[in-house]
Amino acid sequence: MKILIANVGSSSLKCQLFDMPAETVLAKVHVERIGSAKAPAEWTLGGGPTRKADVSIPDYAAAMRFVLDTLTGSPTGILPSIADLDAVGFKAGLAKGITGCHYMEEEILAALDDYNRIVAPLHNKIYVQAIRYFRNLLPHTPFIGLFETFFCQDLHEYEAIYPIPREWTEKYGIRKTMGHGASHFYLNHRIAELIRRPREEINIIQMHLGGSSSLAAIQRGINRGGTVGFTTQCGLPYSNRASDFDPCLIPFLVSRGEGTMEEVMARLLTGGGLSALSGMGFDMRDLQEAADRGNERARLTIDFYVNQIRKYLGIGLVTLGHTDALVFSGGTGEASAYLRGRILENLEEFGIRLDEEKNNTCFRREGRISSDDSKIEVWVVPTNEEIVVARECVKLLHQTTPERK
Repeated sequence: MKILIANVGSSSLKCQLFDMPAETVLAKVHVERIGSAKAPAEWTLGGGPTRKADVSIPDYAAAMRFVLDTLTGSPTGILPSIADLDAVGFKAGLAKGITGCHYMEEEILAALDDYNRIVAPLHNKIYVQAIRYFRNLLPHTPFIGLFETFFCQDLHEYEAIYPIPREWTEKYGIRKTMGHGASHFYLNHRIAELIRRPREEINIIQMHLGGSSSLAAIQRGINRGGTVGFTTQCGLPYSNRASDFDPCLIPFLVSRGEGTMEEVMARLLTGGGLSALSGMGFDMRDLQEAADRGNERARLTIDFYVNQIRKYLGIGLVTLGHTDALVFSGGTGEASAYLRGRILENLEEFGIRLDEEKNNTCFRREGRISSDDSKIEVWVVPTNEEIVVARECVKLLHQTTPERK
């Protein structure tokens, strides 16, 4: 069974083609900086080498065409035709009352559309566009979405609610959810394998750090809280989203003539975050180099990011009571030994002790980076959201048959 998994980001498209249930990766295609005339792209077909090129990708339709052309193009294409796909799976966003794994029929797409404007404007719109684009090409192929919230359904009510009028909570389904659900689900299963203990017996704090970031406290395999709320506009700082801030800033800025509520929100969603603080983007390597050269904004941005992560790490440690391991993942978490060291600095009293050499030599690979005498193990684990989506797609395909509308 050949299943294409499309991981649609706010400015990227990452796809993997799986032969299931063997979980053999037949191809990988990754396009970044969508909207650019020189978008970095890389792809690996079969057991061949990874190829890279800068390509013109003006929009998501162009990115999807590039992916499909790469998979089917002669002589190196891995598929004779896109019609050979048995299913296409997506990591889906936020929609009222919907979680878990679903066929992406019109009522599901309508629910995603309903949250486009305020709740998930950066993701839902492009998710729906991508699904409809693929469906036009493959009208008889099942399209399946695994919603980001599927790993947060066991939150205690006191962990999920907001102190707002109860009728709003009930009428609109307002509750805290979870970001990077597929990533945290994968990490929690994988760390249990690495430390050779059942998930049901261990407590883990997982940090997915990158262009978007989240922290999750997982108690015996059950999510007990993290950094994402009703929307992703809260929690840890993102690359260009403001994350935690006083909500009264919005009417204040509107009253001072900075725009309508929609305009101010759009600015906070796309012109905030670490990029706004630094004035030079959010790549940790660039920020570190600039800070070393005396750039005060870069130094302040790093200090702010580290401080926010440490605060939520402290909340996680208290929530769990006893913690067995910490996990770093995501593009920055997997690559930046400097950031990992800053986050865990002077935490020996909490039973956390890094091995400096192990930390400095662990780059985008699995590895334990804590010292032998650290009471809490610390690991770097590259995430794999795509395999989680692929597995859930197979389960759904075996359970039901999609209705074609």
